[in-house]
Amino acid sequence: MKSIQTALIVLTLTIFISSCNDGGSSSDGVRVFGKVENPIEGEQVVFSEFKDGGLLPLDTPTVDMSGAFEFFVSAEGQSFYRLNFYNRQQMNLILDGTEDEVEILLEGDNPQGEVSVKGSKHTQYLKQIEGMVRDQRQDIQDLNQEAIQARMDNDQQTLERLTNEYYDLMRVRQGELKELIWNVTPSLAVFYGLENLSIEENFEFYDSVAQKMNAGLPEHEFTKQLVAKVDGARKLAVGAEAPEIELPNPDGEMISLSSLRGNYVLVDFWAAWCKPCRAENPNVVRLYNQYKNENFEILGVSLDRTKDAWVKAIEQDGLPWKHVSDLKYFNSEAAATYQISAIPATYLIGPDGKIIAKGLRGATLRAKLEEIFG
Repeated sequence: MKSIQTALIVLTLTIFISSCNDGGSSSDGVRVFGKVENPIEGEQVVFSEFKDGGLLPLDTPTVDMSGAFEFFVSAEGQSFYRLNFYNRQQMNLILDGTEDEVEILLEGDNPQGEVSVKGSKHTQYLKQIEGMVRDQRQDIQDLNQEAIQARMDNDQQTLERLTNEYYDLMRVRQGELKELIWNVTPSLAVFYGLENLSIEENFEFYDSVAQKMNAGLPEHEFTKQLVAKVDGARKLAVGAEAPEIELPNPDGEMISLSSLRGNYVLVDFWAAWCKPCRAENPNVVRLYNQYKNENFEILGVSLDRTKDAWVKAIEQDGLPWKHVSDLKYFNSEAAATYQISAIPATYLIGPDGKIIAKGLRGATLRAKLEEIFG
């Protein structure tokens, strides 16, 4: 009897020690395997999870000389991961624990290299969104190259055409992206897509996605962050009362947004140093001159640092409407109130003081004013 007990103790200790000394992944969970086309000997692959606002390293999978690798992931519900190959090529992975195995094929040494993933529907959703965003960025880059040449040639007609093409492109591309995001919600893949949509310009969509995520993944930290973000933006949503702005004009006189109530007011956040703002100004001047006698006002809110630059830009661009600034850059009181993180940015306020549209520029601004004034 004593020998049997001793054997059991030895066996138990052997298993315990083996478990403690095992530096590799357990065979429990989702099997992740694949092939690296160009493995790099002596350099590390790191598998991490997005958690608590950062990346938490979980494993360092071994890649053999042929490029093959295999490890196991214990995922309980949807989790967002990243595989970093040699600090050269990275890929994101979403697993929910229902997968049997996931196969990954990639180059490994090329930051822009292609990645093939099979066996994970959520990662496939993510790749679809990534591809759509990549195509949109390429289209914008192509238009920007044409616009640079047009500016060098001082070709205002081409610049106006390209501006209209840009807004038409964004309307189509963002519509496609929103449709894809909606169709895959409540997958964690939607968070990458939402990062490429302005919450100010797409609040209702954000709100709907947040509700859908909260119904499907209520306890996930990403969902909680999204709900908090939407709740914070709700006070600036279309239909909300526009927060007050009261700042000095170039002469030091205090001007308030509420003093313009009864008019349609375009609150235009801009700056002398902002090239897209300056490029948009001729379009805004044309629209102001067209509708200024029909209860249309503009309140320019500058995020400049110096009065000289601010006033000079107003004169150079011929901006005849009311202007205010506290010359505090993005630390401006108004910028903080309206959660401005990039310019140009606009809010269109109705005669009743409520926000009726956001992010209007170029063709979208013209179309909205035509809708209002006919």
